[in-house]
Amino acid sequence: MPIQQPRIFVRSGAAAAIRVLPFCAGIAVAIPAVAGTATSWISQNHAETRLVADKVPWKNNEKALVAGVQIKLDKGWKTYWRYPGDSGLPPSFHWTGSKNLKDAKVLWPAPLRFHDSAGTSIGYKNEVVFPVLIEPVNAGEPVDLNLKMEFAVCADICIPAEADLKLKIGKGGFFSRSYAPLLSRYLDRVPTKEASDGTAKPKVSHTEAELTGKTPHLTVDADFPKGLKGADLFIEGPEGFYLAPAEAVGKQGDGTLRFKVDLTKGDDPKDLKGKTVTVTLVSDAGQAETSWQIE
Repeated sequence: MPIQQPRIFVRSGAAAAIRVLPFCAGIAVAIPAVAGTATSWISQNHAETRLVADKVPWKNNEKALVAGVQIKLDKGWKTYWRYPGDSGLPPSFHWTGSKNLKDAKVLWPAPLRFHDSAGTSIGYKNEVVFPVLIEPVNAGEPVDLNLKMEFAVCADICIPAEADLKLKIGKGGFFSRSYAPLLSRYLDRVPTKEASDGTAKPKVSHTEAELTGKTPHLTVDADFPKGLKGADLFIEGPEGFYLAPAEAVGKQGDGTLRFKVDLTKGDDPKDLKGKTVTVTLVSDAGQAETSWQIE
């Protein structure tokens, strides 16, 4: 049995330390599927990983080319969102070596909040699919995806993991089972900009920033018009600035929750002045994303 070794994941600025195991020797490489729709599963470190692709309706494009990085986790294990919280390692995706690929935009489904001895972490349990919007250099020609991914799977300890996934998306369509339902399900969980068309998405109704004094803080009131089941809110600082996770501090009325960030726990609050943070609102009934410039 390998000896456990301490390691620190640093989340730009001040982040908590968590214990991890060393990388396992050798990384399995997925074999491209003949049909061009999915790689084989890679199993390691309490997780299975594969790459899938299909044509899926997305916004105004009824036949968007969408890939998906699918991770299945053992019971009791989790992986992280792009902002992992007090500790953790967000996934990274590298597409070097891909052919006929102009852009691969990774989308982030709404995460969950977890509490453990390291504090508050933000991510996923059981399963997650990260949708990837694929833009070819030459439309209609085959796309060879070559993904090198780094992520972490965590329970009481955290284990870093890697996956090399290669998938050929052939010209003329897809020939095996459809992955559109799987991809559509996770696309529906991707927070989009707050709606201005009157649709009942969660939205920010009030913000307050106090950057000085003994108790500097950020406060956000969030409206959840379809109910509070699963309601939560996450605030990401600007690049290079660590914010402690926002915490719910009480109801402000029917369907409205107040969240607060204690700025004594992160980087210097005064450095936030004039900067923009990202606010993500999630619930069982919908999710949204907006930006807030701190004054």
